[in-house]
Amino acid sequence: MSVDIDTDSVDRLPRYQLDRFEGPLDLLLFLIRKNELSIYDIPVAEITEQYLAYLKHSSKPNLDEISDFYLMAATLLNIKSKMLLPIDIDLEDDLDDPREELVRSLIEYEKFRRLTYLLSSREVQFGRIIRSKRIQVASFFPVEEESWEEMDILDLLKTFSQLTKSLGSEAAISIWEEVSINEKITLISEFLEMKNEFDFYDICNNTSSLMEVISAFLAVLELTKIGMINVLQNGPFENVRIIASNK
Repeated sequence: MSVDIDTDSVDRLPRYQLDRFEGPLDLLLFLIRKNELSIYDIPVAEITEQYLAYLKHSSKPNLDEISDFYLMAATLLNIKSKMLLPIDIDLEDDLDDPREELVRSLIEYEKFRRLTYLLSSREVQFGRIIRSKRIQVASFFPVEEESWEEMDILDLLKTFSQLTKSLGSEAAISIWEEVSINEKITLISEFLEMKNEFDFYDICNNTSSLMEVISAFLAVLELTKIGMINVLQNGPFENVRIIASNK
């Protein structure tokens, strides 16, 4: 398959600031979308040529800052060389596609980027919904005297950020794993029927799963929006408690 990618157009443009991209996968995904290519069938020779053209015409930042971009360039060239090798076809063997790992990484990254965008948009949407006030912990949590504060959206996002960092990078997201936000909303509703309050971790079946935590977090935001729950915390980055709203 041959795709006509105009690298001359890159030559005619001003020098690029690579810091506009979050990393090599971001640049590669940009080129794929810009040329309306399929992420599942990347024309490696052509996309590598344009990727290298972007590096060539980028401004000259600190080498440490662009080392990952050149590592990706080396990866693309390696894949390109493998795809140029003759293949001995054996109908009984499954042929490995040299692009498979790259495609998997791109899909994982794109999913993570969509979730990041969704979280950012929810921050604006929910920013003024959660009231800031102090309330006492419920009597059926007979622990030491302490005050719990209803969280504003910034506190909630900071705690969520710390939690996701502890779970690892976007590589922790499995492209085969789908966790429905609606499933989490249903789970929260079931918990509220059994008890008036519970911890955030209770609705994360597997806290080593980033997708599990993100879906639970978005479900909490949805239910906060409609006034079904309030979200409490007794200190920065401490555990989050969910209680039924009095509304």
